[in-house]
Amino acid sequence: MSEVPFLAIVGGGITGPALALSLKKHHGISSTIYELQPKYDVRGVNITLAPNAVRVLQHVGVYDEVRKHGYTYEDLNLSNAKSQVLGTLCQGSPKHYNFACLRVHRAIVQKALLDEAAAQGIPVIFGKKLVGLREDNDAVELEFADGTTTKASFVVGADGVHSRVRDAIMHTKTGYSGFMGIIGMGIKRESLHESINKIALPNFVFGKKGFVALMPSSHDGTVVDFFSTMPYPTQSREEWNKLAKHKTEVQKILQERFGNEWPQFICDITRDLDKEGLILIPFYEVPPLNRWTSVQQRVILAGDSAHAFTPQGGQGAAMGLEDAETLSHTFSHPQFASDYKRLLTIWQDHRKDRLILVKNLADLSGRLRTPDSALVQFAKEWVMWANMKWTGPMGNMKWLNGYNAEDVLKLY
Repeated sequence: MSEVPFLAIVGGGITGPALALSLKKHHGISSTIYELQPKYDVRGVNITLAPNAVRVLQHVGVYDEVRKHGYTYEDLNLSNAKSQVLGTLCQGSPKHYNFACLRVHRAIVQKALLDEAAAQGIPVIFGKKLVGLREDNDAVELEFADGTTTKASFVVGADGVHSRVRDAIMHTKTGYSGFMGIIGMGIKRESLHESINKIALPNFVFGKKGFVALMPSSHDGTVVDFFSTMPYPTQSREEWNKLAKHKTEVQKILQERFGNEWPQFICDITRDLDKEGLILIPFYEVPPLNRWTSVQQRVILAGDSAHAFTPQGGQGAAMGLEDAETLSHTFSHPQFASDYKRLLTIWQDHRKDRLILVKNLADLSGRLRTPDSALVQFAKEWVMWANMKWTGPMGNMKWLNGYNAEDVLKLY
């Protein structure tokens, strides 16, 4: 009788391949990745990777490849709708955090991870839709829509906010966060109105009608993203899909919020940007889970399947990458086979404590981006300005950007 494989990973996005690579390269532990999509998923948008995310990419050997395709920066500038400076926040720093920030397309990160997994001999099986899990005291059986089954001693669900693994081990329901995002990519910086020269990029611009970000995304900084996150009424999944495809309506939403009373370069973008390139994304959240594992703890959730929340703190991918590396250290513990329940509980509690802090940061960022009356907006901008003056450019963010996954080993 053949030996049951140690680990099956469901989800070939970012968290799953990072976990597989960390296990293989640093601990010599093999795994297999099962991905729903039939091939590389080229969908998605540009994302920001803070130093705590970049650190994991460097540890698994893909940072140099990813960095070639994105924009590296250290300072994030904050301004208001009158182009008045509110402050500068050091988001990344080789001096303080060992790494700068990186703005890059999600698909590039995923492809680099999967390519490296293939180079390391890690099996990645595409087109595998999970339809069931059966767990006993010794192993987990996975059943796929194509009728095939496989077994593993442990299963990690890294299959996103609408996780099938999570649905198989507990009853939860994802909910709309109340926020959505609209992004336009591929804007030539030289095409923007000259008023862009009044502010430094990258820049978050705050006003009484909401929030706009201008983020360089090409390696040389000549191409920028325009995006905004904003409150929006609840829609059904079908209604969201319909709205996302109705590009004229998406552009209208931008023009109503940012078509006037903003710097001219912002007003022009809402009018002139090719509407067919606009991408609308509703933000769903996973409710706080009492546990990130099955009852018998042979199935573990990681990344968005365990804790998805709005990306307004710029930490969505980072939290999945941190989960991956800390979980790899947990799996490799010398006593894991005999003491896995205690070790996984320690890992889960450590990660949950950190996620509370990060979600609080994302929620605060969401409140600052929410439209308000002129008086309230003035107060918010004054608070941002005063906080930047008080904390300085580092912004008391070492707890976030300076995180080291290896520290989890001290808890065991």
